[in-house]
Amino acid sequence: MRPKEIQEKLGIDADRIKLFKREGIFFPENPPSGNRSTDYTETDFENLRLIVVLTKSGLTCSDIRKMQDGECTLEEAILSRKNNIEAEIARKRNSLELLSELLDDKAEFETFETERYWNVITKKEAAGEEFIDIEDMYGYRPVSLIRSICCPHCGAEYEVDLEDYMYDQSSDEKENGMGPDTVYSFNSEDSYECPDCGTVIRIEGWIREYPMGAYDSEDISVDEWED
Repeated sequence: MRPKEIQEKLGIDADRIKLFKREGIFFPENPPSGNRSTDYTETDFENLRLIVVLTKSGLTCSDIRKMQDGECTLEEAILSRKNNIEAEIARKRNSLELLSELLDDKAEFETFETERYWNVITKKEAAGEEFIDIEDMYGYRPVSLIRSICCPHCGAEYEVDLEDYMYDQSSDEKENGMGPDTVYSFNSEDSYECPDCGTVIRIEGWIREYPMGAYDSEDISVDEWED
């Protein structure tokens, strides 16, 4: 199956499949080679369908990876995730009640009674209740690894998703509160051909993400492949 076909059958996009690959829970039987895209098999389809069902039930990629590695059972993963979802619902319920209170009070931004609502939140949190926090509202998306490269032989330019050739993702947690410093390393070796002239090209280097979700720097080299 071509990528578009399997995406349509599963109702997901290419980014979702890339996420499953990046998280180490899905490996296609026929990965991309040269300038040919992935040729998905029926086994790939069934594996992805299972992952989609589990993730839509609330399980995370980490949960699935632990099950694949034999670190936990499905029942253990379900019970743990169920508790987390119930806690998330409780946080959202508290925030929903606070929003309703603000509407009932006809609160205005210019005359907002910060002290009053701060005390409402503080009282509930002191009783062990929680509210939605910023981490709940914004999902994390890594920097794009798609780059425009120029064939060193014929000069043709085209976009390449370097994630397909990533072999390492290192992360160093900083102490300044700005999150991890992540470096994505990639090397296509002899597996990429120029779509125009057929020259085998090696694309090698790294892209740095810091702080989390923000592009920092990169070093990418594009050369003709030499054994």
